Amino acid sequence: MDFLSLSGAVLAGGKGERMASQDKGLLLFRGEAMALSVGLALRQVTSCVFINANRNSERYADLGFEVIADDPFYQGKGPLSGLATCLAFAKTSHLLVSPCDTPCISSDAFSQLISASKMFPNRIHYLSDAFGGHPLHAILPVESALIMLKDFLDKSERYSVMAFYKAFGCKPVLWDKSEELLNVNTPDTLG
Repeated sequence: MDFLSLSGAVLAGGKGERMASQDKGLLLFRGEAMALSVGLALRQVTSCVFINANRNSERYADLGFEVIADDPFYQGKGPLSGLATCLAFAKTSHLLVSPCDTPCISSDAFSQLISASKMFPNRIHYLSDAFGGHPLHAILPVESALIMLKDFLDKSERYSVMAFYKAFGCKPVLWDKSEELLNVNTPDTLG
């Protein structure tokens, strides 16, 4: 498999349980909807960007991106539901994903993932820093990852993103700007 083309997806399908069930991607961080910040960073490295959201799809569409909801077949399987849906929707050889609640992420971080994927296009690559892995900042080979993820979801009772990545074959990509990986998932981090 070669690295031929790339699309990007903002993962905004969560329930926002730690944010009092608010739709995190639509919450403002420094005056801008968090999903918009992430989408614009993705748009700097690929022209095809969409949002995976399971509610408020019209409000997400108003941000200027196509919006897709989780496939009902995969719902209830955590972030892997969104990954499966995005992989099935993508029309490119590779898919770059990022969660909506990391509004400080930069296109430079995504460029690191793209470089790693071009060297080893058959693997999943995800960002890591001194504090650990950030598996939802990742680039995946679309066709092979979708085939294996469907099988993984059918057979697994544990819907762990890292368990799937390890089964598939993955490699962390060190990103030393930890401040860009700030996860805004509680009201006090919206500050």
